[in-house]
Formats: sequence, C-alpha cells, structure tokens
Amino acid sequence: MGTATNIVVGLQNTNTIKVGSYGDDELTAVDLGYIKGGIVIEHDSDHYDVKVDQVLGAVDKITVEESMKIKLSLAEATLENLAVAFGYPTTAVSAGTFNFGSKSESEFKTLYINVKGPANAERKYTFWKTKPTGKTSQEYKRNGETLVDVEFDVLCDTTKSQNQRFGSIADTAV
Repeated sequence: MGTATNIVVGLQNTNTIKVGSYGDDELTAVDLGYIKGGIVIEHDSDHYDVKVDQVLGAVDKITVEESMKIKLSLAEATLENLAVAFGYPTTAVSAGTFNFGSKSESEFKTLYINVKGPANAERKYTFWKTKPTGKTSQEYKRNGETLVDVEFDVLCDTTKSQNQRFGSIADTAV
C-alpha cells in the first residue's frame, strides 16, 4: 500500500537554484532567481550485454557509462544569468555589459537545488562538479516572459568517493 504524503506535487515557494564556483559551499553560491517550467534532472546509463555461446540471451548487464544533465529556464534574464548560461563567470559582466566570444574554457560550477520533497520534507540536490553546456536560447516575444534556457552537464568529481562522484540528494523534515 502506498503513502499519499510521499507524492510530490509542485515546487515549494522557497525553491531555489544556486550556482557557485567549483567547491564553493551553498552559503557563498549565487541564487539564480526565479525559474519557469520546473527543473529537469536527467540520469542516463549505457550497458554492455554479456553474451556467451551456450545461452541465447544475455547472462549479465554491466554499466559502462553513466551521465547526468540538468535543464531549466531562468525567468530572470539578467546579464549575470546569461553569463552563467553561456558558460562564462559572472565576473564577465562589468558596468552593465556582458562581453562574450572566443571563450577558451568555461569554469566548473557546483549546483545546489532546493525543492519540495516527499512527506512535506525539503529536498536538497548537490551536484559537485557541473559545466554549463553553453546550449541556450532566449526568446523575446510580445506575450510572455523572456526565459534563459540553461543546461548543465554533471561531471564525475574524482575527489569524492566513487558512490558520491555526481552528488547527493538529502531530504530534511520541515
């Protein structure tokens, strides 16, 4: 029998997404502001089927690759948020201008996502090492908000133990 309070619907009003330099704790991370359309956290893994001549089907399945991606739309189209989406540091914004182009390398970022969890808990995702893909779009239109679409690839942080290399998810009772 299921438990109805474990069904998560919607976001909480204190929902946040924060981004910091790689290794920064949440207190020094920058809140990216309002989002629209939710946050999508994708997890994917590829497997190798082990097959032998004596059996018609696979006898084992071994994970050979694992990946994660985070997708969201920022509702605050600030220059700092554009810099994050393009994979630049927010320090690329100066005196009301964001200059970009010929970027040799983007910085790793640590992401903190705080959302509603089951049983009225608060859920915190921590992704240790991410990099914005630079795949972004903004649409300026007559009827509707201009959103800054942003994607982050979650990378393995080899400074962590093997079972923590992508990050952590923690539920805290309210």
